[in-house]
Amino acid sequence: MNSIFEDHYEDLQVSPNADQETIERVYRLLAKRYHPDNNGSGSVEKFDIITKAYKLLSDPERRAAYDAAYEEKKSRLMQARAQAASQGGFGADAHIRRQVLSILYIERRQDPENAGVGLWRLEKLLGWPEKMLEFHTWYLKEKQLIQRTDNGGFAITAAGVDELEKEGPILEKDRLLAETAGPDGEAESVKLLECISAETVDKFEEAVANLDQKVGADPDHLISWVYRAYLHTRLGHMNRAKKAAARVLRINPLFSVEEFARTLQFKSGEARARFREYSKLAGLS
Repeated sequence: MNSIFEDHYEDLQVSPNADQETIERVYRLLAKRYHPDNNGSGSVEKFDIITKAYKLLSDPERRAAYDAAYEEKKSRLMQARAQAASQGGFGADAHIRRQVLSILYIERRQDPENAGVGLWRLEKLLGWPEKMLEFHTWYLKEKQLIQRTDNGGFAITAAGVDELEKEGPILEKDRLLAETAGPDGEAESVKLLECISAETVDKFEEAVANLDQKVGADPDHLISWVYRAYLHTRLGHMNRAKKAAARVLRINPLFSVEEFARTLQFKSGEARARFREYSKLAGLS
């Protein structure tokens, strides 16, 4: 008899391509949130789930064996959900759209000016296939309930908020998006990672790899360290971002994000503002 499929990546809220440092960082955050001793959000069940996922994914041999069958089992689960949705008719479709609006509503509340969630993240949060979500996001966009963001994701509009408030958001999955950051700010770093699509993550990681080669050849290459600080912040790698920012300040103690940004060409004022804000999150001023 086949065992029930357990998506340990979804349990830990990380990508299947996540490195060990990301897995450990996210686990520490979730373990702190769900530890039974936490009177505010502790949960024995959730703590056991994330600990089980972490133990498997942190073991290279067990993770390799799990990954070998992961995509096939995930695909089967997606197909089953898609079939169930098609049998549910229009009622099921409406429910899925409310789920999408609920996620985008929470994200907009977190950061009204820079809200955005990509299809990949919606797929991971809701468990519905990307192709199905493409239809629902298309519909919501045509109805002007959501809109595209600069980074290719989606954000809820004022009309979408009004529509959702008629019946209220669907919040049965408290893992949708964290609404508050812990005292050490770790929740914010997870949020940064969740706000960009899988395709964007791949591009950023490729760019970081190229920058690694540059600083390897020239350890004092200031521009490379600045970009590394920015990109690591976008990826949610806050420890690496802060280390890169510290290196920038060692090379140039008088470094200014504002002055550096003036030397760059951006596609829009929003892109320029985003570069400044993420660079400042890394520790640059």
